Amino acid sequence: MNDARHRSGRSKLPRALALLAVASAGLAGTIFFTGQGGVAVASEHRPVFDDSFGGERGAGLDRSRWLLDGDERHGRQDGDGTLVVDRLISTRRAFAEPYGHAEARIKVRRAAGPWRAFGVVDKYGRVLRGNVETLDRDADPTSGRSFHTYTIDWTPRSVIWSVDGRPSLKLTPDEPGLPIALVLNLATDGRRPARMEVDFVKVTAGKKPMPAPTTPSAAPSSPPSSTPPAAPTTPPATSKPPAAPPATSKPPAAPKPAAWKAFTDYEAGDLVTYEGVTYQVKEAHTALPGWEPSALPNLFKKL
Repeated sequence: MNDARHRSGRSKLPRALALLAVASAGLAGTIFFTGQGGVAVASEHRPVFDDSFGGERGAGLDRSRWLLDGDERHGRQDGDGTLVVDRLISTRRAFAEPYGHAEARIKVRRAAGPWRAFGVVDKYGRVLRGNVETLDRDADPTSGRSFHTYTIDWTPRSVIWSVDGRPSLKLTPDEPGLPIALVLNLATDGRRPARMEVDFVKVTAGKKPMPAPTTPSAAPSSPPSSTPPAAPTTPPATSKPPAAPPATSKPPAAPKPAAWKAFTDYEAGDLVTYEGVTYQVKEAHTALPGWEPSALPNLFKKL
């Protein structure tokens, strides 16, 4: 009767959710809900439930906060801030605030599905009917070897489970906006783990969605000045080319050609003088005695 109706592209709520409803039926008569009637709905998110299980070793559950499917021996505190239970428990109150965030740190071995560890029911202890969508199968560890942080974020139109900060499952309820109670669940397709350890359960809720985080803009290092900036003391550089040298300046005089000498290396284009005449070397060579420019027109050009 409590199975979710099937919708295209999404799955039914598993049979274990129906078992959760059956297991919690005995608790339904004493669940009360806040936010309506004599209790005003919070206008902003505020803490509405917090239990860190700080009692002495062997202390039972705070029955003003919790309903236990069994007697005291099925839910005990270990004296170190941890609750150990081997039966289903539910918050005594159902939260009617339209928006809320519930968080619990739990260690339990179970089948897949974060609702198997941390679930929701309506104010009568019944599983919410609706469509379920798996968001991330890998975000739901089930080994029970260590603690994991489970969160439930609800709005009038959705309930989203996350594990260690990763969204895992989404429920779109058939009846939007129903008050919900929280369940620490050991029902797993008819098989129950030996026990569950719970570090804390906390809830914040309100009438409006939680505001999105904002990043403040960087403040200026100094207040802006109303005085206009002073004029520059030097004129700005211009893009004009450098001025040409004065017309009266003369290019430096070329060095005079050296006199031809034997046993000297010459390159093509070199200038030499011989007997008052200037010659230009035609080919590179090493001058030898008897190779005077006037005698070898094939190596020297008379200018």
